[in-house]
Amino acid sequence: MLKLLFLILAIPLSGIVTNERSGKGIEGVVVSDGYSCTLTDASGRYTLEADSLARTVSITVPAEYEIPLGADGAPAFFKYISSGSLDFSLRPRKKVSDKFTLVAVTDAHFSHTDSHERFSSESIPDIQKTINLHSASGPVIGIALGDQLSDRMEAAPLVKPLYNSLKASGKTMPLFYCIGNHDHDNTGGKSEYAVTEHFVRNFGPLDYSFDMGRVHFVVMDDILYKGTQRDGVKIAYNCGLSDAQLEWLKQDLSLVKDKKDKAVVFCIHAPLFGRFLHKDEVKALLGEFNEAHILSGHEHNINNIRLGETVWEHNLQSIGGAWWFSNLSPSGCPVGYGVFTFNGGQLWEEYNKATTEASDFQLRIYNGDDHYNAWTAYALGAPKRFNTYSWPEDLKGHFVVRVWDGTKDWEVYFIQNGVETPMEQTKVKFFDAATAGYMVDICGAPFGGSRVYKGTLDTFWTIKAPSGDPASEKDWEIVAVHKMPSGKKEYYRSKVLMRDYLGFATGTHYLR
Repeated sequence: MLKLLFLILAIPLSGIVTNERSGKGIEGVVVSDGYSCTLTDASGRYTLEADSLARTVSITVPAEYEIPLGADGAPAFFKYISSGSLDFSLRPRKKVSDKFTLVAVTDAHFSHTDSHERFSSESIPDIQKTINLHSASGPVIGIALGDQLSDRMEAAPLVKPLYNSLKASGKTMPLFYCIGNHDHDNTGGKSEYAVTEHFVRNFGPLDYSFDMGRVHFVVMDDILYKGTQRDGVKIAYNCGLSDAQLEWLKQDLSLVKDKKDKAVVFCIHAPLFGRFLHKDEVKALLGEFNEAHILSGHEHNINNIRLGETVWEHNLQSIGGAWWFSNLSPSGCPVGYGVFTFNGGQLWEEYNKATTEASDFQLRIYNGDDHYNAWTAYALGAPKRFNTYSWPEDLKGHFVVRVWDGTKDWEVYFIQNGVETPMEQTKVKFFDAATAGYMVDICGAPFGGSRVYKGTLDTFWTIKAPSGDPASEKDWEIVAVHKMPSGKKEYYRSKVLMRDYLGFATGTHYLR
């Protein structure tokens, strides 16, 4: 009976995947409807019994072939089932390189004029420079990790042309899309299918994969729709994968050869480290690879977390930070995005790129004696509240160093008169007092209240000033060292003691 029901619901699909240059079929290409997977045969042909809810058929573009681009500049690795021909043609790469760079952005939240203007004038030119910087050493691709929109589906025509305009050496950078909770359209109906229809028709499939170098990428929708919130606009949801999605992920990964010589990058919107349905199963599947890197957004802050011996999650801050109100994320790191360079089956280099700043801007140095309120210099605007925020009492007389994505993989040193002293990472979490003072009192704690901007962090390193007064010290420097999984190290330096709000406001630059 169940088999008969499946046959009734299934949609028979067929097509061919060919080499653009030779015209011959390509064997072994994974083809999927987002519910199940199949492989092309020796002649490049495939047949697939697609699920009745399937809207697209996609191919996992092999690393030996270029990612095809459509007329709009977006990756053309999929076709809508209703569009007619389901054939694909792939162009072989002139040079197959195991080294490439991924630019990952998240949570643009297009909702008003300011977000569009700042994204256009600040974010896009900055990403363009990053693409050009890395394109000389290998291909550059991109991914938007969800919440491109902000519950306003009509903003989609503004978003896609901007993302699809990114170029390197005159060639458009392939940029893939992941769906976020705010990309769901609650006006379209009351089912998972209905509220994702707008995204699928504008940005593409929800669950798919592709290959670059010796890295397998999987992009999935981890927002489990469960109705509407009280405002009638935003959706209610859980985070994780459905049973059906987990089965699709198992199928997709089972078709990857030589896992122990490859890395896998799992791209989702809401982070895996939180409440996530099927978390353990996903971690186990990803752990079969040489390295596994999870890319996520949603939190608007940076959270770099090791989830296993070879499994890392890189949870990125919003490209618009605290909803475009300033140059800050809620926790205090600057607005920006992630840059990841892979070489072979491992992550070779990774850094967080602050928008409009040089790539070596990775830290701020504070004075533990300072406090912050509406009268702190460069407040720039009429205050909405009048509180005072300070660093923990036991940090009086200390240099306090904030590293954006600082983890135990970092080492931080205080250097004075040629003498290098290791700094200690804080064992007790506390909030960024400077950020709280600005975002709560000047900006009025938008979206979530003051608790959002007073979230505690462990990304600080401290050392007591030799004189007991950081402001009076001379000839000092802070050096932060980031050790990558590959063993490669990057060094970041600063001699600036940050004592005001300069650079926090929209449209100004950071004090270096």
